[in-house]
Amino acid sequence: MDLVSEAQTLFEGPYNCAQAVLGPFAERFGLPQETAFKITTPFGGGIGHTGQVCGAVSGAMMAIGLAQGTAIDDKSQKEACYAMARAFQARFLARHKAVTCPGLLGLDLGDPSEYAQAKEMGVFHSRCPLYVGDAVLITAELLGVD
Repeated sequence: MDLVSEAQTLFEGPYNCAQAVLGPFAERFGLPQETAFKITTPFGGGIGHTGQVCGAVSGAMMAIGLAQGTAIDDKSQKEACYAMARAFQARFLARHKAVTCPGLLGLDLGDPSEYAQAKEMGVFHSRCPLYVGDAVLITAELLGVD
């Protein structure tokens, strides 16, 4: 199964958008998938259903950090990671014009009535799989993995 299909299958199951995006990259870059799922749990729905940065974008940033980040004082590696994060955002924005849940969905998930409306309209099933898939695709392209 390719990375995009794997992510979309995870998202169709019990995993949120951030979990679904980081999940396929985790073990490839040395993080047990179970740990990745735990770490990304609070990022669904734009950080705890507050409608901030889309969880798919957050998951992509974590995958980029896992693959290209640094745990030591390596300024050039850190800057390279930042550049990749900016490249991801530019590509995602070019496709979707936003990186926040309200910008992508047209609804503020931090507002309980709008969150209920999003659920009622089925946007998590109709629109979010596209964002999950594109986040994984862009991340894989930037990292040079398939």
